[in-house]
Amino acid sequence: MHALIIDDEEPARRALRRLLTGHPSISTIAEAIHGVDALEQIAAHRPGVLFLDVEMPGLNGFDLLAQLPAAPPVIFCTAFDAYAVRAFEANAVDYLLKPAQPAAVARALDRLATRIPAPDLFRQLQAALGQPAPVKLAASRGQRIVLLNRREILYAQAEDGLVFLHTATEKLLTDRTITELESLLPSQEFARIHRNAIIQLEAIREIFPWLSAGAWRVRLHNGVELDVSRERARELRAVFGF
Repeated sequence: MHALIIDDEEPARRALRRLLTGHPSISTIAEAIHGVDALEQIAAHRPGVLFLDVEMPGLNGFDLLAQLPAAPPVIFCTAFDAYAVRAFEANAVDYLLKPAQPAAVARALDRLATRIPAPDLFRQLQAALGQPAPVKLAASRGQRIVLLNRREILYAQAEDGLVFLHTATEKLLTDRTITELESLLPSQEFARIHRNAIIQLEAIREIFPWLSAGAWRVRLHNGVELDVSRERARELRAVFGF
């Protein structure tokens, strides 16, 4: 099959090409240095597999996949382990950490050949518990990936281009946007209160007017206060019937 390596770092592309060259399942290998380049090559050559980095200028790996109506099988190859859960949510064949090792690349291609996906972390949890696993969202605590039950999340807030999930005791980084979180979290449990914040309805203790006419604030059970935009205030008041 035709393989396309998508990575903005030339040494990483060269190393991966060396591992793929001569493998019996790979007939040709091409390289793309950024997301737009990759989109053009995918449209022109219809590769059988993408070896995809995550963090790239312009379109990152997930942005690229979102642009494809039907993406080829994807093997992520990145220097960061924080995106692993999201990669498997995107039905990745495998997730390799740089520098990719020959044995790991060979296993990923074996999975691809038999169309067997890499283990899904949520199904592993379900099997281990012997019962349906609750809905989880991934966030990072340093180098560790934390899987949060949505009931643990009091609110999500964007700060300086980053989005954090706040629990009763922690502030954890997520690679989801506020808009993505709004679509993932059930509307009967969470509400968008501002362009930069989503809140768990059960966590609200008080709702009160704030500063100018039409502006409101919420106070949570733990004392945290958050702004509510005017348009969102109407929606929130409708939820609670006042």
